Amino acid sequence: MRQKTLTLAYWTLLGVIAVVGIAAIYVRATQGLRVTNLNSLGPWGLWVAFYIYFIGLSAGAFLISTMIYVFGLKRFEPIGRLALFAAFIALSTGLTFILIDLGHMERFWTVYVNRSATSVLQWEMQFYTLYLVILLAELWLLMRRDLIRRGEQKDWIGRVCRILTFGSKDLSDESAAKDMRMVKILGTLGVPVAIGVHGGTGAIFAVVKARPYWYTGLFPLIFIVSALASGGALLTFIYAFFGRKDEAHGALVTSLGKMVAGFLALDLIFLTSELLVGLYGSVPDHVAVYRSIMFGPFWYVFWIGQLGLGALVPLFLVLNRRTGASVGWVGVAAALIVVGIVGVRLNIVIPPFTVPLMPGVDTAYPLGRFSTFDFTGFAGALFGLAILVFVIAAGLITARLSQLPAKAGERWLARAAGLVVMAGFVVMGLRFLGYTTPETATLLGTPARLPLFFGGSVRATDATFYSPSAIEWLSSMGVIALAAMGFSLGWLALPLEGEPEAARPEPRRLSGFEPAAGD
Repeated sequence: MRQKTLTLAYWTLLGVIAVVGIAAIYVRATQGLRVTNLNSLGPWGLWVAFYIYFIGLSAGAFLISTMIYVFGLKRFEPIGRLALFAAFIALSTGLTFILIDLGHMERFWTVYVNRSATSVLQWEMQFYTLYLVILLAELWLLMRRDLIRRGEQKDWIGRVCRILTFGSKDLSDESAAKDMRMVKILGTLGVPVAIGVHGGTGAIFAVVKARPYWYTGLFPLIFIVSALASGGALLTFIYAFFGRKDEAHGALVTSLGKMVAGFLALDLIFLTSELLVGLYGSVPDHVAVYRSIMFGPFWYVFWIGQLGLGALVPLFLVLNRRTGASVGWVGVAAALIVVGIVGVRLNIVIPPFTVPLMPGVDTAYPLGRFSTFDFTGFAGALFGLAILVFVIAAGLITARLSQLPAKAGERWLARAAGLVVMAGFVVMGLRFLGYTTPETATLLGTPARLPLFFGGSVRATDATFYSPSAIEWLSSMGVIALAAMGFSLGWLALPLEGEPEAARPEPRRLSGFEPAAGD
């Protein structure tokens, strides 16, 4: 009964978020970018940050799968399929975010028709397409035999698996060996493609020479290392709490955690290098961006989110002798890294636009600053109801998680996570309904009203200031909820962990006279 209540609360929470998010996307599609807080000085915002975040998750997860199927790191094999499926879901999510960000979403297909060999974005789209084909082909080859076996079931999972076999019925060892040879070939081809996918995403920023903060050859490498950290952390979190609890489970999770900690430490080294070089060189635009990141109105994204909870705390949890040997604590550390990388992406995209390209350009002419979409009437009532359902569902999940059989420390973690989710929804709801903190803070001498949590429209007098509008946040949460639902359905229906040997049927004999193995 408790498990059913937990499942119902989980799907209710995701369902409501998805419905509200789809409604927000509809508003965005019908009313254009005027529902955002973007303008000509700051054309990239929350959606672009989430785009590079999920593309990084995808590339990182895929590159970890190549360690298994290309370079033979067999101890990580239980997460191989999971890595490929997570890479597919993350890629689809990232492309959805960049689709929403397009001024004319209906024209996305023209990138395949109007080609330009000198366009980094053009090359990126070709990489994305090839990368998607490689991902799906590898995943199908790895799951083919298990899909055939599951297709013998009479439930909905069996029907799905029968469709996905595409008529294949060969369960022989020869066919399995052939599949693995093809997986290795595709994985080998996929290594440069995956590097191109996220390194190219970094190059989109690095070639913008008008923005000195981005214009550096180290930027694509930072993107790749950060992708390995975030993708590895995502796999570690999922497998720590939801993977098959067999004898190798604990050792695999802790090994993954140490590998992710290594990638994270390398990412911090790159960050420190960029910071020290920029400050030592005293380039005005560099210094201004660093000041905005570390001491601007969203200082807590860097100090608390990116550096504290997203880096230092996870490193301590993984490298500490006691917590580093605990599956639960390593899973928590991985979750913190996954969330902390969001702060990294936000700080890459938004702060550079707070520094005008030319002095005075931000005040030379008036700019539209606030979202023109008004949360009143039916829209306000709908949003208030959604927030209420969010809080109730999060409360149910928290209550049930704390009652499930588990160690005392894990129950405490479940309660804390649930309370954080509830507090986040409450604070975000208050912000969208118009509640803010007093106008007491300043940024470079300008009076500022600090936003509650991460959203809202504030500081109308500062044209370079950007804070996501309600529609930007709601649509983003909706896309993420749809991604979580897609991953959850795949986890339920697909053999992402492979079939346990004990659950597999005995090999068919060619005749009634052949002895079974071991006779």
